[in-house]
Amino acid sequence: MKKEIINIALENLQKIGGIEGFWQDKEELDGCLNLKTATKEFTLVVQIKNEIRQHQLHQIIDLNNEYKDLILVAYRIFPKIKEELRLKEIPYLEANGNIFLKKGDTLLLIDTNKPINLGKEKGNRAFTKTGLKVLFHLLQNKDDINLPQRELANVTNVGLGNIPQVIEGLKETGYLLRIDSKTYTWEKRRELLDRWVTEYGTVLKPKLKKERFAISGNWEDIVFNNRLTAWGGEPAADLLTNYLRPEKYIIYTRENRVDLMKNYKLKPRPDGEVEVLEMFWEQKETEQTAPPILVYAELLQEGGKRNKETAEIIFNEYIEPNL
Repeated sequence: MKKEIINIALENLQKIGGIEGFWQDKEELDGCLNLKTATKEFTLVVQIKNEIRQHQLHQIIDLNNEYKDLILVAYRIFPKIKEELRLKEIPYLEANGNIFLKKGDTLLLIDTNKPINLGKEKGNRAFTKTGLKVLFHLLQNKDDINLPQRELANVTNVGLGNIPQVIEGLKETGYLLRIDSKTYTWEKRRELLDRWVTEYGTVLKPKLKKERFAISGNWEDIVFNNRLTAWGGEPAADLLTNYLRPEKYIIYTRENRVDLMKNYKLKPRPDGEVEVLEMFWEQKETEQTAPPILVYAELLQEGGKRNKETAEIIFNEYIEPNL
């Protein structure tokens, strides 16, 4: 697969950009790449990926610090990731011939070619809608991976048949290692958290959306039945840190539309400031907010300097100690 990726990439790079490339499969990472333009020649250490996702950026930055002349080669790199790579001046090459390379006074940049269609690949069950619910629990309760599978299914409220598939998916991706017949240990949990954040936004969250409401009065005056309804996103971040004044509002709930209107004076409105999502975990009665990991994910996906700063506070205070 890696040979196929780089051969396609080099063929398209020469066809579209007139840049010659020669790859040698050596022991260092995924080999060595020699690129030749009309006036310059570069020798680079290659890391080959199928796709590059947000959760892999930490690893890539570390590799770039370790290897002076690193280049990423991938079937596809998403636009936001390419932008971050360019900001950090990390070279990349896509299978369609798009390239970024900045060395000294040389800048190679092609970003006009459409992505190559890879076709549908077999999914990893750890990152499906159900798998992400299980991971959400395990990211907060790492020792529960060694519960009997029936008990883990009960605490995560998923079917028993899903648990071995999720465990197998975690093993395939290197996040889970077997110690003996009954015990597992975790690997790369920070990377796993980053991947969960990304997959939550694209896989799970779209399936949780209900509708939008408008608030009557001040949001801080609303008193939820915490077991059934809780703040998420920016209001939850404000409650957790007292650092962020919310502009957008998220509520997670098990209550229906009539209950939300009757109990909290929320008004259904398509352009309302409150986004209502389905609560998919067992909420503690003593907690006003969704779990910090979920609040952290919402802040990162919303973006903005203040949200990112608040997400960092939540990570340091609430997430990292238990990660």
